[in-house]
Amino acid sequence: MKERRASKGQIFALILLIIFGLIVLSAILSILSTRVRVAPRVKEAFWLVDGQEVSAATIDEEVEAHIVIEATEQYVGSIVFRVKKDVRLWWDSDFAISTVPVDLAGGEEKSLEITFTPDETSRGGLTGLRGYFIEVEFRATRTTWGMENTYPPRLTVTD
Repeated sequence: MKERRASKGQIFALILLIIFGLIVLSAILSILSTRVRVAPRVKEAFWLVDGQEVSAATIDEEVEAHIVIEATEQYVGSIVFRVKKDVRLWWDSDFAISTVPVDLAGGEEKSLEITFTPDETSRGGLTGLRGYFIEVEFRATRTTWGMENTYPPRLTVTD
């Protein structure tokens, strides 16, 4: 009877050891097979009105938001290009959005644009709209780039 208990205990310990070994092996294989992907970089971000680069526009004027991205290595995935309202003392909100599937080789560049018409002017004071800015989300790498928080390069809007 004692011999049977000892062999059951040894079998149980052996099973636990095998399970632990499989978990460790799985973790090691996962680490080795996961390759860190690098997001493309935003090389340029700017605003155009009537073909001229600007840092300010008037309300109801058509504005083109432009970005130029460069892949440092192959990038296959969606890029979400947003023009956002920069609201003082409140959450920023999406104003115009474009989602673009891309397949870029390392060193390759791509230009993207969104055309929009501002519907509010930039205001001073503690509340209100400061202006508009660009945000780019690289879905495949789960990273986001945002335009510098200064005016310019962010867009102000006047009457």
